[in-house]
Amino acid sequence: MRVHISSPTIKQILAFHSLHPEMLLNVLLTFAKQQDFNEFQVLHRNKIESLILDSGAYTLNKSAWAKRPKNILQAYGNFCKLASKYYNFLFNLDEDFTHHGYDTNMFNQLELETAGLSPVPVVHNLENDEIDRLMDLGYDPIAIGQCQGGRPFSKLKPAVEKIYDGGKRKVHLFGVTELDILRELPIWSCDSSSWAQYVQYGQVMWWNAQLDDWNPIEVVYFPKYQVEHDPSKGRNYWDYIYRDQFDQYIETNLGITIDHLLGRNKVHYRALVNILFFKEMERRVTEYHQQVKEFSFPE
Repeated sequence: MRVHISSPTIKQILAFHSLHPEMLLNVLLTFAKQQDFNEFQVLHRNKIESLILDSGAYTLNKSAWAKRPKNILQAYGNFCKLASKYYNFLFNLDEDFTHHGYDTNMFNQLELETAGLSPVPVVHNLENDEIDRLMDLGYDPIAIGQCQGGRPFSKLKPAVEKIYDGGKRKVHLFGVTELDILRELPIWSCDSSSWAQYVQYGQVMWWNAQLDDWNPIEVVYFPKYQVEHDPSKGRNYWDYIYRDQFDQYIETNLGITIDHLLGRNKVHYRALVNILFFKEMERRVTEYHQQVKEFSFPE
């Protein structure tokens, strides 16, 4: 199981690698974000395990990249032709997220293939024959993206199992890092931006060994005023009953103290805590897949 960290900075990659060179990160980069791709692709590629490239279609549909740039397909294709050798795989320009987007997205898929690329197709309808058509065409892996009306477990489970088909194909699941879903379904790869979203809201996540027999996932926040209490944000660090254990966890695993999480560079250090959390999630899910579910994926 691969949990790809979405759009980290190279500073975060290097900092984590200096602490845990044995734990190479899996990283998703997006074509929609201006950044120094060369730092990830060449200069520090040996510090990354799996590097994958997203077309930026989610940004195109949901956020600042609201106007469709001219010749985006050509631009993405040109970039991929130069850079694809650095990536484990890259995704199609799946610009239509609607239930009826198959034809538009398949046009982009075939255009990229004509340019000599092998993009991973992305499904946006779990209820029609979209998955069957992609399987009939021999695609592997197949990704599941955002869907109109959401992706409830009742629809996601049969879709993932259909693609997996007893170990015949690999599934990448976009934007889902819910532990129960990742454990129970044969998902080969996923990506997470929530590690950064938690940092944005002043929160960190960690695996509390004291709660391993129950639910070890804990979210901690650091209010400006120690008397503040907002259970929706997680555990208030200042009156946290596992405060000593948390302090020991970050010191042992990251060589930092609470002062780092509260100081001038707090965003950087909180990001490292969350990156470690998702790397640990990856290990736990992989072990569960192998030892309990006995999932196997093609090479």
